[in-house]
Amino acid sequence: MGTTGVNEGHEKTATGATWQADGLRDTDVLSTATLTNMVERGITNGVVPVTLTNYSQDSGGSDRNNPLVTNCAVRPNPGVGTNSMFVDVGTVCLDGAFYSVGHGSAFNINTAGYYNVRFNPGGMVLPSGVNQECWVLVIADPELTGTNNVGLVAGAVVDTSGGLYPQMPSSHLVKQSVVLAAVRVTYASPVVIAAVEDKRVFIRGGPLPITPLVNSAGTATHPVNDYGISPTMTGGALPLAGLGTLYGRNPLGHDTTAGANAHGAGQTHLFYQGDIALGAASGGANQLTPVHRQSKQILAYSAAATFPLDCTPLVSEHDPTLHLAHCLWFDGPGVTVSSLVEGVHYTISAKNITIANLTATMVPPLGPGTIHVFYTHSGF
Repeated sequence: MGTTGVNEGHEKTATGATWQADGLRDTDVLSTATLTNMVERGITNGVVPVTLTNYSQDSGGSDRNNPLVTNCAVRPNPGVGTNSMFVDVGTVCLDGAFYSVGHGSAFNINTAGYYNVRFNPGGMVLPSGVNQECWVLVIADPELTGTNNVGLVAGAVVDTSGGLYPQMPSSHLVKQSVVLAAVRVTYASPVVIAAVEDKRVFIRGGPLPITPLVNSAGTATHPVNDYGISPTMTGGALPLAGLGTLYGRNPLGHDTTAGANAHGAGQTHLFYQGDIALGAASGGANQLTPVHRQSKQILAYSAAATFPLDCTPLVSEHDPTLHLAHCLWFDGPGVTVSSLVEGVHYTISAKNITIANLTATMVPPLGPGTIHVFYTHSGF
């Protein structure tokens, strides 16, 4: 949990939350629920951090690492009863779908309707005698729509007087799961929520670093990272209709005809690989970056001169001698307008545009005025 400290694990002790000081901590025993969420996070299951307070801050944000607040937080409600608890409102991603979880109302951990028979084949079985304890996992369960997708999974009840300690349940592993918390339940009438371990794992909101794709056979011309020159993935079309993949590479070489002039050449950009081979009606590699931008600059013209541009105009991938730019000459506020031709009236090199002597190159000759330059660039 970020700033909670190594010896606190998920059971961060907070002001007024004495219930968290009880029970085993993660540094004593690595619980199966923690391992489950680590694996589930690897397949992008987890809590969506869309409503986290101070999420824009670093790991020291006042509530970003607070297990008592924010979306899907699980906490007891001792003001009502020892068995009462909250699951705060939030959103989880499970098996590629999003589900709203939790609500503003408290409920009792010994409410049978929260125990899905799929994970609790014997029904709700909780401590019923002195010295008995068990662990109850709070999970996101889309099968329990009547509980706002909150499910409870109970572990085996044990008698702790002989030195036994209750074990985490594992029946929730029959399908993909998002574990929100582990609750240690002890015997009383009603039962007691003795400890709550926050098990939430948040889906990373970004950034997501992607490394350049290199041909593992060693034939790619690094740092071009062309993966066999053709942008289609080596081995042919992807196996399933509609399947695609994202990867990073240098666009240099992605067009074998005019590859040296590919937009963004010399840098790593994001590509989407469709499921049909390059050249077919669809599919192939599609460059997603850079995002092309439009700029307009007004130059005061009086004679032949070179002017700096804010960004580098992109070149045409069909004719590398031409740029994606257009120039208009004005002799006043909309009085006379003339269009200029690249290679005749002006040239572009990197971030510079050179205007020729328009008195000599235009018919009729053009004198002092302003030149409006419209061009497409990638932000560089």
